[in-house]
Order: sequence, then C-alpha cells, then structure tokens
Amino acid sequence: MGDITGGELLLRCLHAEGVRHVHAITDGTYMMVVEALERLGAQLNMRLVVPRHEAAAAHAGDAYTRVTGKPAVVMACAGPGAANLLAGMMCAEAEGSPVVAITTTRRSDIADAYLQQGGMQVSRHLEIFKPAVKWNGKVEHWQRIPDMVRHAFRVAMSGRPGPTHILIPEDIISQRGEEDSVTILAPDRYRLTTRVPADAEAIQRAAQMLVEAELVNIHCGNGAERSGAGGEVHALAGHLGCPVTHTIRARGIIPDDHPLSFHPTCMSRIAANGQADVVLAVGTRLGELNMWGRPPMFGEPDKQRLIQIDTEPTHIGLNRPTDIALIGDARTVLNQLLAAVRQLVAQREPHAKVAEFRALQDQFEQELDAALEDTERQPMLTGQILKACNDFFDDDAIFVMDGGNTTLWDIHYHVARRSRSVIYSMNYGHLGTGLPYSLGAKLACPEKQVYCVTGDSAFGFNLQELETAVRNDLPVIILVAVDGAYGMEKSAQQRQFGREAPWFGHDHAPVRYDQVGVAMGCHGEYVETVAQLRPALERSAASGQPAVIHVVVDPEANVDPPGNWLWAAARSGKM
Repeated sequence: MGDITGGELLLRCLHAEGVRHVHAITDGTYMMVVEALERLGAQLNMRLVVPRHEAAAAHAGDAYTRVTGKPAVVMACAGPGAANLLAGMMCAEAEGSPVVAITTTRRSDIADAYLQQGGMQVSRHLEIFKPAVKWNGKVEHWQRIPDMVRHAFRVAMSGRPGPTHILIPEDIISQRGEEDSVTILAPDRYRLTTRVPADAEAIQRAAQMLVEAELVNIHCGNGAERSGAGGEVHALAGHLGCPVTHTIRARGIIPDDHPLSFHPTCMSRIAANGQADVVLAVGTRLGELNMWGRPPMFGEPDKQRLIQIDTEPTHIGLNRPTDIALIGDARTVLNQLLAAVRQLVAQREPHAKVAEFRALQDQFEQELDAALEDTERQPMLTGQILKACNDFFDDDAIFVMDGGNTTLWDIHYHVARRSRSVIYSMNYGHLGTGLPYSLGAKLACPEKQVYCVTGDSAFGFNLQELETAVRNDLPVIILVAVDGAYGMEKSAQQRQFGREAPWFGHDHAPVRYDQVGVAMGCHGEYVETVAQLRPALERSAASGQPAVIHVVVDPEANVDPPGNWLWAAARSGKM
C-alpha cells in the first residue's frame, strides 16, 4: 500500500477511534500530523481545531466528552506546549473526562534522556504528566503507534474514565513506513465498548432491599450523568415514589422542577439524604462536597443502608461502608434494578416524606425568588442573570458555569431540565474553563444553544479564546457577571478575618468585556438592569456570532452569595 509518515499513521489510528476533532496549536514537531489532516481531513471527516492556548484545548475536549460520552484528543508540542496543556489535563483527571493527550518531544537523539546536555524545549514529559493522567507512555518505534493509541483509548474509557497521555518523538512522527506492516483496529475489536451489567444475584438482593425499605433516596453523581442514565433514574424513582438528589455535577439528571427532584444546596436534599433508610448511590464516590457520605448530611452507617453503583470497583466503600455493591454501567444497572423491582412490587405513590421535602424546597425557592423581586435595582444581582436565561434559552440548551461565587448564584438560580446540559469543573473548581467548555460543547452539539454565565475573574483566564470562537464559527453566548474583583476570595477573607479595612489584593482595574469581545470579532452588549437583559440576549442570539454580554452586578452582594454557608461548611468539614 506504500509508505506513510508516522503523522498519517497516527491520524488513521485516531480516525478508527471515531475522533472527529483534533485540538492543537500547529507546531513543527508534529507537522506531519498537520500535513495529513490538511490532505485527508475532509475524506476522514476530521477537523483541526486550533485554540489560542493548550490548556483551553484540553478544557474544550473535556466538555466534548461530557456532552457526547466519547473520548476527545488534544495535541501539544515539545516543551512549552506540553507545559501549557498540563493544567487542562489535571482538570480533566479530576472530572473523569477521557481526554487523550498526545505530546511531542524533540527528536530521539536529543530528547528526554539527554536533558542534561542542554537541548532546547526538552523536558521530562512522562514524569511531568504521570500524576495528571490515568496512564502515559512513550512511542519508541514507528510500528508501535497503533498499539500505543489503542492502549491510551482502552485506559481512558475503562472503569472511571479519565485522561491518558502519549509521548512521541518528532523523528518518529516524520518517519515513513509500510502501511501494510501495521494493523489498525476498530474499538470493538480490542476493547470493551458495550455497557457492563452488574451481577444478577447482587441485583436481586439490591431490589429486595429497595422494596423493603421504608424510604429510599436515589443519589446521583457524575457517573450517572456520564452514562446518560437520566431516563432510568426517572423511571426507578417514579416506581418507588422516592426522592432523587444529586451532586452539582449531575444537575439535570432528572429535571430540577420534577416533583421528586431536590436541589443539591437545599435543606430538602440534606433531609432526603439523612432520613432515608436506604440510599442508592449512582456513580458517586460520596466525596468532599457530599460530606464524605457521613452524618449529618447522610445517616449513621450502622442504621442507613447503602447500595452503590459504580463502574470502578475501587470506589466501592471508599468513604462510607457499602452494603451492596453493583459494579457496572449506571444506565444498564438501573435498567436491571428497575426490572427486578417491578417484579417485586407495583408502582407506589410518592412517599409521604416527599411532601415534607417539597415544602422545604418550596420555601427555599420562595426566599430565592423574593431576593430578586426588585427588578429596578442597580447594580443587579447575579441571580437575575440566571432568571432571565431560564426564560430565554431552550430546555435542551447547554449551560456552562464558571467562576467562584458566580457558580453559587448559577447553582441556585439556573433550572436544569435535561441530563448532560450543565457543565462545570466541580471537582477541581478550575477558573477559566467556562469559555473553552462552551466551545467544546458547541463543537459536540452545533444544533443546540450553548451559553455560559461566568465571573469577570474567571473569564479573564481564557478570554483569548473568543478569537477561537469567531474563527471556528462557534456562536456561544457568554454572560460576564462583573463585580470587579475575585469575589470568592473576598468571601474567604470575610470568614477568616472580617473586613473593617479594604479588601486585600482582590480588586480589578475597570474592563469593558463587551468591548473586548467586539475587538475580537464578537457581538457585544452592556447591561446594567434586568429590563436590558432580555433584549441583549435576543440581539446576541440574532447576531449569529459569538457574543459577550457585560453585566454589572452588585459587588457587595457577591461577597455572600446564596449557599455560601454550605460551601464553607463542606470545605471546612464542619457542618
């Protein structure tokens, strides 16, 4: 079949994995990959997406995996490109996103092993990336490119998904070899691509426990979201008449306004978690923001039983003793459970406790709404941005959160109505993910509206990606809540020291973010009142361009946003 370069071989391996986007800033160390993409991209239906910073490329890939459930690919060059990429990979690892990173190193005769001799842009990539990924390895021979790609995807998609890393010297990428001397396999020929069911006997025991329970609570984490298990959660909860709670990452697993759904920062959620005699934990390790699954957020382990569903066996009993472990894909296991439960009991009416929890949540929502009643106030409250967005955007729009205290407003006022419709760096809290997450989501679902509500501090980390949005025709809408400060750090100073004196080190110089957007080719809007928001959103959507809406918000109110007490309690371990 003739000679091909290592770059083309790599590209064909990625094509076999179903990859459609390669996020990379073009570089000489992998110019043969770029050459192959230019020549074969249309034929293979593959596209090069060039960001302005490698970390943003990883964030975009991270979001793409969350929306689609498929892996993403990012490339970076030797030395500085790889160093820039690392932060994005650490974020992907924390969130369980299967982003496959491919970095190049200089040619083999001056690369890592010869670092001490002073080669330019040479660094210990394998050692540096190892803590940030599930697996990494170096390609030492042209013919091993397919093997290494397969293993990177195999590990990225197994158990709890996560990022992996391949290191390839530039001479191997440029080297030519016989195409028929290597074998490229489809994913179903070498790794598990079907959904894994749980043990049948364990399913029967779990179903019996659910049916015999006085009150069940289904508590969902990002494993439930990753699996696309919203329909199954909805069906099982409806059959048992039980409350559903979820982590912030699993927002929308069933609609927020569903009668059985209880908000993650409301006392109704804590009551449901704590009062159930059986908790069905779906795809969650019960980590720090779940208070480690311990009292007072959850019940005492010797009294409250736990059924835990997870793809990763090492998550079982990690933070709380587990009574029944169901190892498998959340969606598949919930279907098994639902079938078993239906054989044991007819559909039940909602448990009496659901009405009690609903009363708590109704009061919670009334208090939240009351705080926003003054639509003439200036500066606005950040929550008023979310209320306007709830009314304007489609139910299946993808909502991206980013930015310290802004996310607390987002969590309380945004209404999530679809699974996989909310993207947030929950486990890492990584500032600046909002804009690149939005771009990755729009690449994944170009037919859907994608919008982000971010703070001005977070937005500043990656605002250069506005140009990427314009160049790639990705019309996302970014609403920047501008308080002119690192608001969450003001909250921390308030808790720690009180503040009779001015804030220390947190205020920004004035910036007009709408004008920054216009300078980069975006549509721009400046908003000071609630009345101005809807027309600004309408004009932004009608423009067909990426849009930046600068919204002036109250800096004093932003020091103590809704849910600040719960955030502080979870972070301190004292509730």
